[in-house]
Amino acid sequence: MKLLKTGVSVLAASLLSVSANADVLGLSASLAYWSPDTSGTIQSGGDKIDVDKDLGLGRDDSAIFIATFEHPVPIIPNFRFQYSDVDQVTYGSVDNVDFKGQNFDGAVQTSLDLTNYDFTLYYEVLDNWVNLDLGLTAKVFDGSLILREQNANPVAAYSKTDIDDIIPMLYGSAIFELPITSLSVGAEGSAISIGSDTAYDLVAMIRFRASFFGVEAGYRAMGLDGKVNGINVDARSDGPYLSALLMF
Repeated sequence: MKLLKTGVSVLAASLLSVSANADVLGLSASLAYWSPDTSGTIQSGGDKIDVDKDLGLGRDDSAIFIATFEHPVPIIPNFRFQYSDVDQVTYGSVDNVDFKGQNFDGAVQTSLDLTNYDFTLYYEVLDNWVNLDLGLTAKVFDGSLILREQNANPVAAYSKTDIDDIIPMLYGSAIFELPITSLSVGAEGSAISIGSDTAYDLVAMIRFRASFFGVEAGYRAMGLDGKVNGINVDARSDGPYLSALLMF
């Protein structure tokens, strides 16, 4: 994937003047249940394939784990790690479509693994009733897309595409604490757009916190419009999520 090779230097330059950080040590962890609906198209050498209508990649369940570490040391950024388990097997049907040099016609099994890891370095710019963080994320994909023709032909069409890219992205988080309550609302995520390539992973949420524990509900959207190992991708997964949090 040629996406964003020049993005690293551009994003790094945008943070050179930021050095604010947390006043004390802070640790947090969360585990979320996400129910995204996948839509969009993929294409390689033939007509576009609708991932929902043709391949059956609709709504599925996913797990997300997040851990953060904040410290009071100036200059050195805080750290955030996110793991997203996005994996499903579906069945659909296509009509005489060429894909990566193979002709698929009829019933198709699709195995999609979009497992990804976010490694984020960020600074805490504001820390009062508004919590504002800015930083850089490396989103690492470790998955694959497999299409298997299910027709009883002597030689069924088969295609496997490794999804093992690293995408540098700009990270931001803005959390607003509501007065006289244990509630807060906000948005966070990573995104970048260079030329015709765009990638994003965004969240809008409401959070309830009681001492060290919390519950969060919101909506997450992850999408890509670009090229992955010879495949033109214009797809997104979005849906509600519910998360349990532990914060120190």
